[in-house]
Amino acid sequence: MAIRAVTEVELETYWEQGVVKLPGLIDGYTATAVLRSLQHQLDNPSEWLLTGTHQSDRCFGLGDPTLRSYLLDPVQGENAARAMRSTRAQFYFDHVFAFEPNSPLDEHYWHQDQPYWPVEGEHIVSFWLSLVSCTPETSALKFVPGSHRDEQFFRPKGFDGEPLDDDLGAFAEHAIDAASQFRSEEPPAFHEDPEGHGVLEFSYEPGDAVMFHSKVVHSSGGNNSPDLHRIAYSTRYIGDDARLTLRKGVFQDPALLPKADEPFAVGLPMTSRAWPQVFSFEGEPSGV
Repeated sequence: MAIRAVTEVELETYWEQGVVKLPGLIDGYTATAVLRSLQHQLDNPSEWLLTGTHQSDRCFGLGDPTLRSYLLDPVQGENAARAMRSTRAQFYFDHVFAFEPNSPLDEHYWHQDQPYWPVEGEHIVSFWLSLVSCTPETSALKFVPGSHRDEQFFRPKGFDGEPLDDDLGAFAEHAIDAASQFRSEEPPAFHEDPEGHGVLEFSYEPGDAVMFHSKVVHSSGGNNSPDLHRIAYSTRYIGDDARLTLRKGVFQDPALLPKADEPFAVGLPMTSRAWPQVFSFEGEPSGV
């Protein structure tokens, strides 16, 4: 597994903008192996499969030897810990996104990731890894730099732009009133004035990635290519200050809750068999 370390310049950019492109995060051989595993997953999806404007699946990688090696690689763990300025990094979850050729979108869905997840804190970072050549015309991510410093979230919606139902089930009693965390207005149409908003757009080759904060605003258009299949792999890591939470009246991804036999309470540290430690500056064993 060949993963490179992030540079000091890349870290400075990440801390300032909330996002930085990482050219050649993995080598071509590793990218081919990861792509093969992701294609197998898309052909044999988990219970968390979503379809619509695109296909996505999540929380499966630890069960695949190739993906597990990537997710729990100590170099990647140190990359995450350094980006978060955390003493350690835990794997949180993985997510594959696939756009078929000729799958354009009429609208961009600008959003932040963290409000979808039952977690809060600053130590939450994502790596979006492209496994194919990808441009803004074929659904590469776009970002609003500096938006990770905003005090409030935009309210979660589905990728079709429609509201998501709050379905917390047996965990509903744990949810907190988080109304003050959310804006009342919709996200601006940043793509209609990208220069005015400073929108960052990137193009990628297989093995390139982008590292971004869980609070930074981002989106993508559809895949306008007649023949290119876009596949990207998002992996998330958490650090020292990440804490469990459930926001009342807001969709919180049920795939990311602790196992049924594990403790749950708002404000607890992130401990679960599903979230192994990958790296620690204190020399503790990793989850590999």
